[in-house]
Amino acid sequence: MLQLSGLWTPLQPYAEAPIGWAADQNVVVQITSVFRSWEEQAALRARYDRCVAAGKVGEPGACRYPANRPGDSAHQYGLAWDSWVKDELMPWWVAVRRYYGWRVPEHDPVHAELPDWRRYIVTPARGN
Repeated sequence: MLQLSGLWTPLQPYAEAPIGWAADQNVVVQITSVFRSWEEQAALRARYDRCVAAGKVGEPGACRYPANRPGDSAHQYGLAWDSWVKDELMPWWVAVRRYYGWRVPEHDPVHAELPDWRRYIVTPARGN
C-alpha cells in the first residue's frame, strides 16, 4: 500500500489490516505521516515547543498533538504511522488499531507505533 511505504515493510500488513477493516465499515482513513527525516521531526518538535511556550497545547492545528524530539520518534525508524478519521470516530479508530497490536498513546490518538519500539533500534553509545 503506497500510503504506508515509509513503514518498515514487515509491519505494513499489520497497518493495512485495520485500514481494510475501517474501509469495510465505510470509514475513511487518511494517512497523515509515516517515515520522517531528522529535519522533518526537528521542525515538528520546534512547532510543538512553540505551542508549549504559548500555552496552546491541545488546540486545533499545529498544537493539537505532541511531537517527540528528533532521534526519539518511532517515525524516524519506520516503526510508526499517523492517521486521521472524523473526530467522532477517533475512539473507535484507537480501539481498532490497538486490537491489531499497535500502541496508540492516550495523549496522541492519531499515532500508532510498534509497541516497545525502542528495543528494536540500535543507537550509538553515549559519550562517543
